[in-house]
Amino acid sequence: MNQKVIMEGVQSLIEKLQGWVEGFIEMVPNLLFAIIIVLFFWALSGWVYQSMMKMFKKTQFNESLEGLVANCCKIGVFMLGVIFALAVLQLQKTVFSLLAGVGVIGLALGFAFQDLAANFISGIMLAVRCPLRIGDVIKISDVMGSVIDIRLRDTLVRNFDGQDIIIPNKDFMTNKFTNYSTFGRRKIRIDVGIGYEDDAQKGTEVVLQALKKVPNVLQDPAPEAYVGGLGDSSVSIFGHVWFTYPGGEGGYFQVQHDSIVLIKKELEAAGFNIPFPIRTIDLNEGTKEVLTNLKK
Repeated sequence: MNQKVIMEGVQSLIEKLQGWVEGFIEMVPNLLFAIIIVLFFWALSGWVYQSMMKMFKKTQFNESLEGLVANCCKIGVFMLGVIFALAVLQLQKTVFSLLAGVGVIGLALGFAFQDLAANFISGIMLAVRCPLRIGDVIKISDVMGSVIDIRLRDTLVRNFDGQDIIIPNKDFMTNKFTNYSTFGRRKIRIDVGIGYEDDAQKGTEVVLQALKKVPNVLQDPAPEAYVGGLGDSSVSIFGHVWFTYPGGEGGYFQVQHDSIVLIKKELEAAGFNIPFPIRTIDLNEGTKEVLTNLKK
């Protein structure tokens, strides 16, 4: 009896194995065809990406948005090939099951990695809205430098000390930042003090003429100079000039240097005094007597 049961079990197993082998043999042509479809669409997706990037180079649009669109098209074409391949293998139901599973998993991961999702969405918003571009000079929080790369999760900024700093993209959505490249110009303010015995109006004119001689500054808007206030030991005069930024000749520090040097030179040539801070100390009689005794 036991031997008969064992033989029936072995016979059933053999029949199942034969069925699997026959099914696999029948599926081999479809499997090969599915592999060919996947390889074809993989190559096609690469060609689509390269073609779109070449087309975008001619338009000179937003580099970040160009890369995002090209990558989305590349992934879309490849996924279309995968769906076709699964259809050839008659696995459409598996596709829908996988998509449903991916949706549930994505929802769970969205709660678990909120910062990651926020950075990703912010990267898409940056690419679409274009508040900054590669090469722009920006300042956010205590970081100032040039934008090197705008990625989906973060932005790479190189500061003026040559250090690369990675900034999460959500910071650009939640914090204020300054883009010095948008306007294409920048203003430098120079403060100087002259003595109370000097003519403040004439001093303002001398400072203005000095600023007009500074190399690489713009004449529209023109340099300006004004009396700024009465300090402890001097009359304050401030002036400002505009120059092309970034990319202009000289740069920020050179324009600042030239402005200060020329103002000092012109004021001294016109006979103006640039005073040091002066303090007057009043001593009572007891203190004076002590100091007099110390001298003796």
